[in-house]
Amino acid sequence: MARRIKFVATHFSIAFSLSYAANQNVAVSALVGVAEPLAFAFGRSVLAGTRTGLAVAPAA
Repeated sequence: MARRIKFVATHFSIAFSLSYAANQNVAVSALVGVAEPLAFAFGRSVLAGTRTGLAVAPAA
């Protein structure tokens, strides 16, 4: 659980900082900071089921 909290806090911090640097709006930056870790986690869970790896020919 602590690892997930650290993950979300790190992503929030990065997203907030980048958004604030771009638009100088605290409200929008906070919204982006909250939405980014959620979207990242959702995208990972969606892609985890569809990923099959590289199609590589078997070694001779």
